[in-house]
Amino acid sequence: MLHIPRGGSAEHALLRVVAEAHRLGGSCDDIYFQKLTIAGSWALAKKRGGYVYVARRAADETPEWLAFGKVKLKVVHGKSQSGINYLNIYAKHLGQSGFPVGGLLGDDDHTDAATPPASCVERVGLQSQSRPADKNEHFVVSTAIATYA
Repeated sequence: MLHIPRGGSAEHALLRVVAEAHRLGGSCDDIYFQKLTIAGSWALAKKRGGYVYVARRAADETPEWLAFGKVKLKVVHGKSQSGINYLNIYAKHLGQSGFPVGGLLGDDDHTDAATPPASCVERVGLQSQSRPADKNEHFVVSTAIATYA
C-alpha cells in the first residue's frame, strides 16, 4: 500500500504499509482490507514491532492520526451493511515525507491491483444462426462477445 522511500527494500524502509485484502460478500467487486501492518524504521521508533490492525477485532479506541515524520496515517474499523468487518486506511502529507513514495497510495503502477482476476470477468456470448433457404446458399453464423471488467 505504501513504501517510503519508493523502490527500496522492505528491511530498509522508513515507512511501509502492507494490506491483506480479500474478496468477501459474494461479489467480485467487494474487496475488503482484513489486516494492515505499519512497519519501517519510523514506525518501529514509535512502537516496538510496529502496528498491526485486524478487521475481526473490535477497535479498542477512537481512531487517531499517527505521525511518522511529516506523514500521518489513520486506520479505521468499519462494518458493511451485510456485517463484514473491514479496515480503512487514510494517509496525508505524503508529499511532505522528503522521499519518493511508492505503493498503491504512492506513485507505483496500479495496473495489477485494478485488474480483476479471470474468474471475475463476465462474458456474454450471443450467437445467431440462419439456415440456408436452398442448397446453393451459404450457412451464416454471427457471434458477438462482450467483456465487462
